[in-house]
Formats: sequence, structure tokens, C-alpha cells
Amino acid sequence: MKKYSLVLLIIVVFFISPTKSNAQVSWDGAEVVKGQTGKMTFSKDVKVYKKNSNGTYNSMTVKRNNFFRVYNIEKYDQKTFYWMSSGYRVQATDLVIFKEVPTEIRSSFYNNPAYIVSNRQGTKAYFEEKYPIIDLAYGQHLLNEHVPRNYSAEVYFDKGKLNYFYSLEEGNEVNGVVDGTDIRIVETTTRDKGYYAVTTDTQLLMGPMNGARAIEWNPPSTLNDVNSLNKFVYPKGSAFQSLGMEVNGYLRVQSITGERGYMPANLLEPVNNQGKRYIRYGVVAKGIDDSQQLELKRFDEVSFYTENEYIALIAVNGKMYTVPKNVIAIKMPNESPVIISFLPNERLQKLEYQNIAGNRVYKRTANNHFTAEDSYYITYHETDQAFNFDMNGVKYSFAKPLKEGAIITRLSGTTQDQGYVRAIHYSLTTPAGTFENVVETSFDQFFAPGYGLLANTSDRLISF
Repeated sequence: MKKYSLVLLIIVVFFISPTKSNAQVSWDGAEVVKGQTGKMTFSKDVKVYKKNSNGTYNSMTVKRNNFFRVYNIEKYDQKTFYWMSSGYRVQATDLVIFKEVPTEIRSSFYNNPAYIVSNRQGTKAYFEEKYPIIDLAYGQHLLNEHVPRNYSAEVYFDKGKLNYFYSLEEGNEVNGVVDGTDIRIVETTTRDKGYYAVTTDTQLLMGPMNGARAIEWNPPSTLNDVNSLNKFVYPKGSAFQSLGMEVNGYLRVQSITGERGYMPANLLEPVNNQGKRYIRYGVVAKGIDDSQQLELKRFDEVSFYTENEYIALIAVNGKMYTVPKNVIAIKMPNESPVIISFLPNERLQKLEYQNIAGNRVYKRTANNHFTAEDSYYITYHETDQAFNFDMNGVKYSFAKPLKEGAIITRLSGTTQDQGYVRAIHYSLTTPAGTFENVVETSFDQFFAPGYGLLANTSDRLISF
């Protein structure tokens, strides 16, 4: 009976014991409480103020040498302000005597502490406490993390002081002490690692703090905008993967293009399978941060989750991918068009291309032949087996019948590659105009019947 009683007692103690001790913590002759960053006294009697929500102010006279706890520290415009209890705020002057509670003691009140730079001017980690070595931005979350093929970071304490270690994969390492008065400590909450979508246009922040720097992102490029401009706002419906932690009301996430940052948790909602969709034309589906790719063909079935104005989040065989929004169809799409002819029409007299060297104009000099300065040329040729296109010695042969999946042979010098027609777009608008039955190849190039090359990695048709 005693044996069973002992076991029961152990179980009860296990379940009621808190994860952190509730024992009183003392420092510098006084009790320290959770959320306290320091304590202060005044060298003479002074009046302090707090601002009420209605715009009025309350005042209180504090006596010389009386001790007051400081719960928050604000630093901006080269000024420092100490927040006392009940909303009273005091600017640092010669009358204020402030002592910082060691960061390690402050940290001991939290089960899983998160360290955030609260100085609006940013701060630094100091080597040997006097040589600035690492710049830390306002809102930056200092955490232990290892990102393969990128960097490692570590937070630790030495003699009660917060230290930050940062190492890049190529071997550069830095380490320094961080001023505890520039750090806010909050609890970290563990969250699931599922997918979420934003419920409104939202910025991705570099840290879990209002006012932290927004992270740029690059929307998918198009034939109209090969080098699309970076943006700072993710449109409604954009998908993110949770990285499993919530800090200060912000969920740490990774965007579908690989950027890591923080978003307000109350602006995110879990995404759910919204049913079956069809692929309208061949496309490369990309995994989160482009770590994996999957070729999808016209008629393939996928599960649809969410979309923004650029990208849709889908699942194939239980794995999540992204595709351009317009590739998704609710109904089964039509059959692939079949290209009847690739030869230039008789009215086509010139083709102007843009590349990094500038613009180049090809003029018609024969039936299916165009030439430009410095011996550049374009030639079209058709046989019973293939459509052939030759641009400056790079030869393409499109096997007939020319439809999605048709074989393409590319010959450049002595190097021969084999690809295929990934998609045939019913209509596609480019800077040169709108074209029908545009062929997209697995070489990431676009060709239009009657014109030839529309765009590749170096050339883009801009007029004709």
C-alpha cells in the first residue's frame, strides 16, 4: 500500500509542479519580478507624468532615494525613457539613477525566452564589451538557429550578460555581448508547422515587433516584366509555412519564395483543401523556397489551397507546391492546340530584339530569312517531320505534330540538347503585342507561330 501511495504522490507532484520556480528572486537587495528590466531612484524629489487615453495627463511626485521598478525601456532620437508601473514614464536625466537587472536574471522568469532588440535606433554586439562587431536592427529576434548552407546563430549567457554568436557557412564567425537594456524578453509559444494564408495585404517583418523592417520580395516575372520590381507587401491570400513559433503576437513563417520573417498571428488563417483543380497547360510546380520542382502537364489533377494575384498553393501526392495563378482551372481544360505552321507570314518585314548589349533589328532579306548588322541572322525552314528555327547559329527543331509534349532538339555548336514543348498558350501578351498559340519550351523559351522566338534568357522581342 505504501508503495502505491508513493507512486501516486510522485505523479501528483509531477503534474502540479510549474515549469519555472515561483520562488522569490532577489537582486541588489530587492525582489525582482517578471518583466522588470531594472530599478531606479532619484537624486531629488521630482514629478513624473503619465498620458491617459483621452489625452490628459496624471502626475505623481516621487521622493528622493525611493526605489522604483522599471518595466520597459524606450530608446529613440538619442533619448532614453524608463517606464514605471501604472504607465508613468521618465526620461533619463542626471536626476535619474538607473540600475539594470542582469539579463540572465530577467530571462529566468520565462520557460522559453525570446530576445528582441527594442532599441529603435538598433544596437550592437560588442567584442570584449567595447568593440562593436555585429549590427542588430530594431525588432531583430536573437535566437538559436541553424539554416543549412546559410548560417548558424546562438544566444548564450556569460557572467550574466547576453552574448550573440553568428557564423556564415563559408566560415566567417562573430561573437559579442549585447546591452541588456536594448533587449525585450517575451515568452515563445510553440505552434504547428502548417500552411497559412494572410487575410489582408500584409508586410513580412524581419522581427516580431511593430515597426521592424519589412522584407522585400520579388513577384514572379512575366514576359511583360522580365525583371519584376521588389515589393514590400504580400497580397491577400499569400501562403506561408509556419516555422513553429509565435513570439510577441507574431508567427514566424517562411514565404513560398523562401523569405523568413514574422507576421501578426491574428492576420493569418490556416489553409484547407478547397477541392480538385486541373492544370490548364504544362508548368513547373515549385516547392517552398524552390527546394524541389515538379513538371505538371495539361489535365493533371491537383488539390487547391489558396492563391493571391500571382501564385496558387496546391498539393500533389501530399506535397505542397506553387504554380502561377492562371494555370489552375476548375473545369477540365480543352485539348492542346496543334501548330499548323511556324513559317513567318508574308507581311512580317522586321524583328527587333532587346538584350543586354542593346537592341538588334533583323530585316527580311529573303523569303524565310532575316539579317541584322554584324552577320546576325534568323532562318525558318519546314519539313514533313519538323519545324526548324535558326537564330545566330543556335538551331531548334520542333517535331511534328507540334503540340504539348512534342520533342524539341536544340543544337548550339557541337552541343545538342533535347527538350519538349511544355505548354501551348492560347493567347499571350508581351511588350511586342498579343500572340496566339505561343509555344513554351522546357528550355524556358517562348516561340510564336509566324514570328519565331519571343523571349529567352538573353533576347526578347519588343517590336516587329
